Amino acid sequence: MLGRKEYRFTSKSRSDRGVMSSVCGMISLLGLAVSMIIVIRDGGQAVERMGAAGFVAFLFCIAGLILGGIALAEKDKFEFFPRLGFILSLISSIAWGGILYVGFFGV
Repeated sequence: MLGRKEYRFTSKSRSDRGVMSSVCGMISLLGLAVSMIIVIRDGGQAVERMGAAGFVAFLFCIAGLILGGIALAEKDKFEFFPRLGFILSLISSIAWGGILYVGFFGV
């Protein structure tokens, strides 16, 4: 009687891959924001460290997209974290793609 009774009306559970996808998407967006702030603060001159940090953040973005896609395909799992991770990673990949496009073609 001391414990709280728990009722479970579904067999769905949280997707660990979905949570990891969300974490990867947040790390990628955070890396993008920090890199851009530092480059803007330095007058647009990016040092090698910013390129390496951007590359690692882009790898997190790709990992988030893959994990999010796999997690969305899982059966009997809640879809909030997989969708969140996939969307965050997609936004990050579009932003990184735009930065690379401008860097390569000088638009």
